[in-house]
Amino acid sequence: MPFETAKAAIEKYAAERDEAGNLLLKEVIPSTMGEPLLYSKFENLLHLCEMTGVKMNLTTNGTFPGKWGTPSVMFELVQACSDIKISTLAYEMGGFLRNLWRENVEKLIECRKRRLDSSATISLQVTLHRENLNDYKDLIAWAETAGVQRIKWNPAVFIPDTSAILERRFKLSKQELESLRHELLEGTLHSDKIKYEGSLFLEDPTEDCPMSGSCTKCPFTDETWIWPDGHEDHCPNPKRRWSKF
Repeated sequence: MPFETAKAAIEKYAAERDEAGNLLLKEVIPSTMGEPLLYSKFENLLHLCEMTGVKMNLTTNGTFPGKWGTPSVMFELVQACSDIKISTLAYEMGGFLRNLWRENVEKLIECRKRRLDSSATISLQVTLHRENLNDYKDLIAWAETAGVQRIKWNPAVFIPDTSAILERRFKLSKQELESLRHELLEGTLHSDKIKYEGSLFLEDPTEDCPMSGSCTKCPFTDETWIWPDGHEDHCPNPKRRWSKF
């Protein structure tokens, strides 16, 4: 995305105020279709948010490339962001060592603790699939010790054209998702220290938006998605983006 496109969109919505003069734009979410910290203009984006008084809601894969992994810059991130979500996919897919991923998360949490004027939450984002089912207990135990405040549990999304092999390998059934939801809320995976959120806790995570074409209970009604060419969209549903119903 050209930076001018992002800048124009943020300035457009940052100009909107309520009757009391408060910003209507609550936060800016860099796309999760890639690693935001590799965006060549990410620093410009961060500074623009700070100048307009808008917090950034960041989802990263936890590799923290280049200067973004230094404590001084992490110190800036936890001040500029409302929430930093670290996805577990970086080590699950073999692209990054789990111990290095955990060290980065722990370093970020330490920076958050030291930055007393920060209101940012440090969260994990877990994509639920068949091959990581045995990792959750260990992940939660480590997250509690490290000081993670929130975990988002999101079942993997499979659009209609997805390979059947991938679905057989990764997709969880409704019964498996229901069992997992029970374990997280009331069973062996429950935590008194970490807040659980995510699409797993929708009424039916396999049917409700954003997991399917039904948008009767869409959680994204207050969001506007800006595409690289500048056009706007109000539904991030991957099935609506890339599939024919």
